[in-house]
Amino acid sequence: MSAILRLFGPDRALISVDDIVQALDISPASAYRYAADMVEAGLLSRLSGRYRLGMKIIELEYLISTGDPIIAAASDLMAELAQAAGGDVLLCNMYDQTLVNVAHVSAGKPIVLHYSKGLPMPLFRGSQAHVVLAFMERRRLKRLYEAALENPARRHDALDMGADWTEFSRKLRQVRKQGHYISRGELDPGITGVAAPVFSDDEILGSLVIVHDQADMAKADEAELARLTMAAAQRLSDRVRGVAVT
Repeated sequence: MSAILRLFGPDRALISVDDIVQALDISPASAYRYAADMVEAGLLSRLSGRYRLGMKIIELEYLISTGDPIIAAASDLMAELAQAAGGDVLLCNMYDQTLVNVAHVSAGKPIVLHYSKGLPMPLFRGSQAHVVLAFMERRRLKRLYEAALENPARRHDALDMGADWTEFSRKLRQVRKQGHYISRGELDPGITGVAAPVFSDDEILGSLVIVHDQADMAKADEAELARLTMAAAQRLSDRVRGVAVT
């Protein structure tokens, strides 16, 4: 079922039985059976001979946005940070090898971002990625880097961060020492991101990020934005540890 759900994306809201057949390399009869089971479970819904995501997906998104303990712990901190920084604030979580923005708060008119809430992000580009990788356990980090070099979709970004493991790890050690990372146009042209790490116990969970239009950055003190972001991320980490204990 997960392989069928992965067929959907920002540019693909509908799938057909033929899509399932080709993606899973199965017979049409099996594809119809899988699709029927997913319709019954509410994961898919029929529409004009094809399939779209079903009501259960909408329900799960609602449960995450309203009941996830990390998002709940972050909501007021994000609002405070957005007001203090005069920009947008994102909460980014790491799920296995995938980075996703799970919450977005704006002090005014929201900034339009390519990697909006729910869309998987590059793992080796942007302020969120740099911060999460910098605080990742070393053996896991090395495995991710080596795997990225063999992955055409990630190789270019990984090499941009470091031409080899020594350079890559040295750059991330500097990020770790600073406690934050500032990206400029790495994910969206004209957008600056200031990210700081969020932890659960001693493990990196994700990051808290202030995003600004670069045209407005002349009015903002980057050092002050970094200080605000790190302070808010530390407060969130303390709250997350409290949630884990209770």
